[in-house]
Formats: sequence, structure tokens, C-alpha cells
Amino acid sequence: MFKNDSLSIFIRLCLSVVGTSIIALGIVFFRLSSLGIDPATAADIGISDTFNWYLGNYQLIFNVILFLTICIFDRSQFGIGTLINMSLPGYIVGYLTPILSRIIFHTFSKSSILEIIILFVFGMVLFSLGISLYTSVNLGVSPYDAVALSFEKKGWISYRLTRSMQDLIFFTLALVFGGPLGIGTFIIAFTTGYFVQSWRFFFKNILIKYN
Repeated sequence: MFKNDSLSIFIRLCLSVVGTSIIALGIVFFRLSSLGIDPATAADIGISDTFNWYLGNYQLIFNVILFLTICIFDRSQFGIGTLINMSLPGYIVGYLTPILSRIIFHTFSKSSILEIIILFVFGMVLFSLGISLYTSVNLGVSPYDAVALSFEKKGWISYRLTRSMQDLIFFTLALVFGGPLGIGTFIIAFTTGYFVQSWRFFFKNILIKYN
């Protein structure tokens, strides 16, 4: 979306960090809603808990393996933003979940269906917004996000369809390893691609002046 000389590397780097942090914050709200989290994170939590690994460490190792695999057919999706997204989310989620849990549940009883839905919807908005923001600055994306973007770039399958297929695969892994699944996981699996595409279209129109 941005040309290399449109914005300074510093501003784009900040946007990449902010977008990644927003993704992690969205995941926290998913967890607090107890309706289920995104399939990839659910699988990561299930697998890391099964082998007694810290979530951040497991996600970093998994992302490195996936990164090396994708590099075989498309290296253009990777950059400094890749390193940011590979390393930050797991640690942010692990740090913020207990803090926001105390703050939110001191205010909300969590007994109201409406309150639970609000937490989940807020998580959905943040999660898709974060993905769209950090993928829009062209500093590289996470290996997980690179799959759908690469397939779309090569004209193989649309971003939305590829993303849905990925999420269904990781939903199955989460099911096998006992990850925190719920009705919300289905919603995330089938709607994230659509919301991300919508946010990306929004950013493209708003930031077109930088091209």
C-alpha cells in the first residue's frame, strides 16, 4: 500500500508494532469472553499446554519453522514486520490477560450474555483491525498471514478463502490438543478473512494519498 519513500521507516515500523499489539489485545478479549479464541492461537495454547511450554516461546519456535517453509516459494512477504509479529503477540497475550481480567471483571460480572458478546465483538474488531494495519505497511507479515497473502498474490486462491481454510486446519489441531475452543472460534474462522479484507480496503482508500 505504501511506496518505500512515502513514509519514513520509523513511522511504518511504529504502525507495524501497533498493529501487532492490537492483534494481541484482540486475542486477550477473545479469551476474556470465554466464547473461544482464534483457531491459530487456540492450537498454540493447546499444544504449548500439552508439552508444558510457555506460549510465547512455542509461538516463536513454530513461526520460525513456518517461516523457513514459506521462504521456499515466496520470500517477498517477509521483512522486519515479520520478526515483530513472530515474537511479540504471545508475550503480550501472556502479560495482559491476567491484568485486563482483573480490571474488566471488577467492572463486569461476566454473568450477562450481553457483556460476553460485547467482549467478543470488541476482540473481533481489534483482531481483524490489527491484522489489516500491520499488513498494510509493507514491512513484512507473520508466516501464518503470509500464506494467504502469497496465495492471493500468485492468483491461486483468494485471501478470504485461504484464510478460512487455514483457520479450519488449526481449529482441528486445537480440537486434538485441547485448545480453548468455543462457538466464537467458528465465528472467527469463517469471518476473519472477510473483516480483514474490509479493513484493508478501508486503509487503502484512506491512505491512498501516500502512494
